[in-house]
Amino acid sequence: MLRQMFVRVYARYECSPYAEELGSFAYWLDQEGYSLRYAQRIVYRAKQSLERFAAVPGGTFAEADLTRAFRHSAQQKYYNHARSSFKRFLASENRLKIDTSTAPHTLLREEYLRYLSDRRGLARQTIKLHDWAVGTFMKRELPEGQPLSSLTVRIIERHIEIRSRELTRRTLQTMVIYLQAFLRYCYKNNLISSRLDTIDRPVGLRAALPPRALDWEQVQEFLRSIDRRSRTGWRDYMMLYLMTYYGLRPGEVARLSLDSIDWEAKTMLVLQSKTCSTLILPLFNRTVDLLKRYLRVGRSKSKHRELFLCAFPPDRPITNFAIAQVFKIRARKSGLPIAHSTTYCLRHTFAMRLLDRGVGIKAIGDLMGHNSITSTAIYLRLHTEMLRDVALPVPGVDETAGGGA
Repeated sequence: MLRQMFVRVYARYECSPYAEELGSFAYWLDQEGYSLRYAQRIVYRAKQSLERFAAVPGGTFAEADLTRAFRHSAQQKYYNHARSSFKRFLASENRLKIDTSTAPHTLLREEYLRYLSDRRGLARQTIKLHDWAVGTFMKRELPEGQPLSSLTVRIIERHIEIRSRELTRRTLQTMVIYLQAFLRYCYKNNLISSRLDTIDRPVGLRAALPPRALDWEQVQEFLRSIDRRSRTGWRDYMMLYLMTYYGLRPGEVARLSLDSIDWEAKTMLVLQSKTCSTLILPLFNRTVDLLKRYLRVGRSKSKHRELFLCAFPPDRPITNFAIAQVFKIRARKSGLPIAHSTTYCLRHTFAMRLLDRGVGIKAIGDLMGHNSITSTAIYLRLHTEMLRDVALPVPGVDETAGGGA
């Protein structure tokens, strides 16, 4: 594989004491979908790091070993990319050592994550969120490898109380749900002697605040600010465009595939996760033209059928979290006062624009995938003019006298 990757200078790699390892690494990069140019840089930096660190060929590595080996004074960012790829390669060959002294209960966390994946069949992104909640809990409440038997209800309540000052109410609710699931797992597997998952969840005040919607002209200016001279720019523009003009959720955008678009009928099939249903949306002619151009100049060739892919290797579909990050980065670069907003602001703006144009609440709810009309009715609180039109007169007030009694 080294000869195919380094046609002119392959001898430098074959003479290295790590030639066999670098060859396996190069093959792994190719199988994972890394582009040739990027894989060449990764292998080069791995060679430099291994030779400088004088690692044992074919040996195992701990996290600390990788940190020391891939340290570089001038190009640390690029060597971090190489370290991350090499770490995944080592894990695929079971050559990554787990340092239990610096990561307490690591084995338990890994077993729990496997349980979530193999037994419960949860999505990868959901498993990451579980790991985030459980990992933070263990790091703070079980430092230095303290046993699970030391946990008490008071410790758990104190953790939730502290987290309530760091997280939003909705995120705190989700965190508690994940923590309860982990404690149930521990009890069922006899890791703790008593039930600790019977903790109260934070009260959720439904629609405590009205949804945030942006001004339509401001959203248009935001889309125009995205530079489409690169593939990444085109991808970001199309994702945010679909969220703005069709009210799609980040997860619905991530699940769009090449097969979702019917070019002849000019429609798009959307899988709505919350209602477990499908929605067929008609596409504007402008949208069809933009999608065709995106596929021509903005999307690289891939074995994946998903419409939107990650910008950096390995070749894989984009995730909900990545779409949220794209919005944050683009909002900051636009220079507009929307840095505090999220991707859902585009969805809320879409709903408000339909409401302004006289579309009924039921139709808006169907388009947005709401289970209940109550969810859609929240947007009425933002439509001040509509509420003013339907407001009843106050008894005893003379409207012609300017409000005098």
